[in-house]
Amino acid sequence: MQQQLPTTNPDALCERVEDGTEVTVVDVRQPYEFERDHIEHPNATVVNLPLNQLQANDPRELLDDVPTENVVTVCASGNRSTIGTQLLNRAGVPAKNLQYGMNGWRRLVC
Repeated sequence: MQQQLPTTNPDALCERVEDGTEVTVVDVRQPYEFERDHIEHPNATVVNLPLNQLQANDPRELLDDVPTENVVTVCASGNRSTIGTQLLNRAGVPAKNLQYGMNGWRRLVC
């Protein structure tokens, strides 16, 4: 039986960081996509870890220097971050996938 992938949506993520919850955002897009735009918030630690790097390495080592209590993965639309979330969860990092990705986040004023 397929296990349900933990997810959150842009509104819920915005509400969490606005309420003061510290969140680590793992952006699995390529560096050129990340440079164009990414989630920015005082309560968000943002790390650009392209999916291919996440697939080729131990995710826990890649996230060794950032908090991993509240991890949210993001990509452009939610597809690559689904894979990233699965990889992180399998490695023991409790992560949630951001539904709609940056496309959904851009619609917010957060």
